[in-house]
Amino acid sequence: MDARKALAVALNILAYILRICAIVLCVLVIILCFSGMVSRLGLVNFIIDLSRALPQVIAGWGIIASPFGGIFRLDFTIVAAVCFLLDFICVRISRSLR
Repeated sequence: MDARKALAVALNILAYILRICAIVLCVLVIILCFSGMVSRLGLVNFIIDLSRALPQVIAGWGIIASPFGGIFRLDFTIVAAVCFLLDFICVRISRSLR
């Protein structure tokens, strides 16, 4: 019984981490849509490192020019959606364990 509670708590913590990562990626996608916002906020190196951290299959895929002068990163959007999906799955499993 205690192992199930511990697993439920661990899954909840993992779900929160995944949710925060997904929200950060969504915010970055929005920031990247506007021209010059990344350089003004000093996020250029972070964006480059994040792009390198993505799997080679998806990295750099779906980069589209936005009407606001920036770019829309579909690869970041897909990773954010996967993080939200994994968050949902972790929460569901955690609730079933309690």
